[in-house]
Amino acid sequence: MGPLNCLIAVLGVLYLIAWYFQQTPMQNFLNNCCWSKSRASDTNPIASDAQQDELNRLYSILYAPRVSFESTVPNSVMSSLQSGLTSSSIKTLTIDLPGAEPSNVYLDISMIGNPLDTLAMRERIKNGEGKYSHEEPLQDIGGSWIQTSRCEWIPHTQGQGLRLSGSFNTVPNVFGSLPTKVSLRLRFQTPLTSMLGALNFVGGEQGVAFTLSAVTGVVALRNDPAPELDKAERYRLGDQQFSVFLQPGVQR
Repeated sequence: MGPLNCLIAVLGVLYLIAWYFQQTPMQNFLNNCCWSKSRASDTNPIASDAQQDELNRLYSILYAPRVSFESTVPNSVMSSLQSGLTSSSIKTLTIDLPGAEPSNVYLDISMIGNPLDTLAMRERIKNGEGKYSHEEPLQDIGGSWIQTSRCEWIPHTQGQGLRLSGSFNTVPNVFGSLPTKVSLRLRFQTPLTSMLGALNFVGGEQGVAFTLSAVTGVVALRNDPAPELDKAERYRLGDQQFSVFLQPGVQR
């Protein structure tokens, strides 16, 4: 093989590598799903379970909730000593719900985090164990966050749907600090995904789950077990009791 042929071969390999890594999740789905051109030669009937799995994958790509947060750091060594926190805390949480509309969205939120447990701290002081624990236990913080949340439309340049944003605050006699870790599970349906069945949410029967850390960022749990998160209270924002939390621009 001459030098020119070698160069062409190398460039071809580099092109294929670049093309592969530029594939978006949607492109990968369209290239490999059971209705794709690459699988058109297979004339065998497609099992209903396989079709259901493909639809679940498609809906997860189109409507998967997006989670982000803002963190804060202690202003100084002295403030760290006063608060007992030596690492960044999670200040705000934002959840984007693609395709959601106030009139027909279904959303369950379960959330736990590790703010300073004020009552447990008092018990430690009473027992002479010190003010702060090496690692604070996870507590249910979903209700507190929901009460601070506000709803707005996702900017048109970023998609279509609803955006929930809320802050984590200290609560007298309950939470003595902001959390440094948060885990949440979202069971989310749009009119289209609800056609799959009453128990099917974006991401599957258990929805989607995430862990947030001011140090490591956002991590999707996928199918990893989360027993403590599963015990957390579920807040159904689509119900009448919490419907106001999914109304853009409503002042509470």
